[in-house]
Amino acid sequence: MSIENRDLAVGTKLVGRHKKAEHTCEVVQTEEGVRYRLADGSLHKSPSSAAKAVMGGVSTNGWRFWSLEGSLPAAKPTKPVKASAEKDGRIVKQIKRLPNQKGVEEGQTKWFCSGCMESFLAETGTEPEACPKGHPAQAEDELAPPA
Repeated sequence: MSIENRDLAVGTKLVGRHKKAEHTCEVVQTEEGVRYRLADGSLHKSPSSAAKAVMGGVSTNGWRFWSLEGSLPAAKPTKPVKASAEKDGRIVKQIKRLPNQKGVEEGQTKWFCSGCMESFLAETGTEPEACPKGHPAQAEDELAPPA
């Protein structure tokens, strides 16, 4: 839900979602004035510049991107795979083994989830059925035309 009252008190916590990941921001007072601090500690002059940092440099209206803590709508659950989608070949792998396994401890394998756009480790020899955030290994490709 977008922020309507732009007079935010110091200490107000904001939340926003980008690529199915939740991000936080806090209104803080500095010597330069009110700033918006992201979870990584970076300070921004406006909610829009904080949102831009979260979105990897894409400009956006920060008053629409952020919501007051506790008012962010629940994330949409990933749709389960339907039997008809399996028959039609509209299934996509969301979790894939990364080809570069450099720096990974022995007995561990690095995987990538396209649902949350994050990598994670799993025990070697096992193929994860879901990522740590709960995205299934396979999902229906909603954009694919029926076969």
